[in-house]
Amino acid sequence: MNSLSLEALLVYLFILILLQGLLGIYQLKKITRTLGRLQRMGICGCGSARHWTGWRVYYLILADSTGRIRSAYRLKGISLGTAFIPDKKFTFSEISELLADYGQRKKLTLQETAQLRAAEEVHRKLAALPVARAI
Repeated sequence: MNSLSLEALLVYLFILILLQGLLGIYQLKKITRTLGRLQRMGICGCGSARHWTGWRVYYLILADSTGRIRSAYRLKGISLGTAFIPDKKFTFSEISELLADYGQRKKLTLQETAQLRAAEEVHRKLAALPVARAI
C-alpha cells in the first residue's frame, strides 16, 4: 500500500469520526428535548437494558400520581432517525401490575427488562411523592 492511499484512508476515517460526533450531538439534543416534554406530562421513568453484544433497549413509562400508567414509549431507529414512539403493544395499566407480573418471571427479554426498570423508577418516584408533599 503506498503512502498516498494510506493518507487518503486516514483522512476518510477522520472525517467519519468527526461526522459521527457531530450527528451524535444532534441526536442527543433531539432525545433530550423529547424527554423534557414527556417529563412535564407526568411521573416519568426511564429504563434501559443491554445485551452482552452491546445492543441496548430504552423504554419510558409515564404515570400519574396514583400509579396508573398513562403511556409507554420505546426508542426506535438508529442515528438521526432515533425517536421515542408510543408502544402500541404495551398492555399494563398499573405500575404495581407490571412489577408483580415481571417480578415472578425467571427470564425477561431486553424490552421487558427495560420496562421493569422504568416501572421501578416510577415506583421509587411515587414512593417519594408523599414525603415531598409533607415537607
